[in-house]
Amino acid sequence: MDVAWRVLAIAIVSTLVGRLLGLLSGPRPAPTPAYFETVAVGLITGAVEALVLLPLARRLPYQMRTRFLVLFVLLYWIELLSNLVEAAVNTDLPVGQLVAAAVIFALPSAVTAWMIARLFPATEPPGSAPGLTEILRRRPLHSWAWRILVAGLLFAVFLQVFGVLWGPLIARYYQDPTYIAQAHTVKAPDYLVWPEEFIRGIMFVLVLLPVLAVFPGRGRMDLLRTAAYVALIDAAFESWLPMLAMTTFPLGFRIGEGLDLTTDAIARGIIVATLLALPRPGGPINASESPTRVGDGAR
Repeated sequence: MDVAWRVLAIAIVSTLVGRLLGLLSGPRPAPTPAYFETVAVGLITGAVEALVLLPLARRLPYQMRTRFLVLFVLLYWIELLSNLVEAAVNTDLPVGQLVAAAVIFALPSAVTAWMIARLFPATEPPGSAPGLTEILRRRPLHSWAWRILVAGLLFAVFLQVFGVLWGPLIARYYQDPTYIAQAHTVKAPDYLVWPEEFIRGIMFVLVLLPVLAVFPGRGRMDLLRTAAYVALIDAAFESWLPMLAMTTFPLGFRIGEGLDLTTDAIARGIIVATLLALPRPGGPINASESPTRVGDGAR
């Protein structure tokens, strides 16, 4: 019950902030079924955000500012800003409109992150663990660099591969003039798509660095836990919640796109855990580390 009321409070406040922004940026909504559906989606979104980020918040024994920044940057990038960057390449929406959305809708993410940081304190007192920077410095900079670059490249590759695999389920929507007009999609050239996906992959890793710092371990179960949590974060924030919110889009498209993005999330979780997970404190760390070689020695 203690967790439940906190999750409910976060869901209600984040929904109210979203509705307030809606009032400020558009006409007063009528109490129609569509409006109440939007409110319900807002409540579900706030609750899921709180539940997904709860394990991370519990593992951040730092001052409030650090806790807030970690949660906000992760939530804001994966759920909103990353998608706006993609929209800048794959849609004909004006750049000014996308920038305005990035600024305006940062507020709900900030409020949600602040409430999660406040209502879900760490299980350990502040200062009981090394700082995030100190933990991340256990791996040399050159080792971080090549791992992050490889991860970004693999993200771009798997994004294309899964797009092809799920193509039969969703391709018809991208060829439908009605959907194209609704979503403002355009066919971007490969010389723009590949760099954009590569950069988004790198940014995805960077915002996840605090997760890697507080979920250490390169044993098999450790890697499985880290991969599952990263996949959960990505699938929830980049797939399930956005597809849930797109209430005016065809259900078949939302399901197909959701499945596509979920497989992306699973692949990203595996890549991040395999390439970037840190050994437990006291374990060996070097450029040649691997789950099978480090194993129990990193525990």
